[in-house]
Amino acid sequence: MAVPDGTGPSAPSLFASLRSFWAVLVAILYTRLDLVSAELEDEAVRALKLVVAGLISVLSLFMAFFWATFFILALFWDTSYRLWVIGAIFAIFFVVGLALFATAKSMITNRPRFLSQTIAELKRDAEGLGKAMASRKEETKP
Repeated sequence: MAVPDGTGPSAPSLFASLRSFWAVLVAILYTRLDLVSAELEDEAVRALKLVVAGLISVLSLFMAFFWATFFILALFWDTSYRLWVIGAIFAIFFVVGLALFATAKSMITNRPRFLSQTIAELKRDAEGLGKAMASRKEETKP
């Protein structure tokens, strides 16, 4: 039996297969890294918009509540209901604060999983490679 010297017909096909395998692997990794960077950029823009909108909203609402409270207190100051009005204003602000706190907590706990699209794509890639390897094994069986 002769020892193969690497110049036979099987040598180029092995190297060509390895080269195409690495090319596909690099292309998959490049695509996934591109998807990760796009998701991170989208998340950063969304977070910045959320912070800016939140700060402006809080400042505006604070000023509106302050002036509305001041107006209502000035309106009822000379009446016997002044303490009831102060208590009602407190109760309204307290209930609204609790409701907004519950809403914010719900938004934080129910947010989508970080990089979920990238993870799903990597799972599909792994399944596809597994199927390709299984079909390759079945083709090489005698």
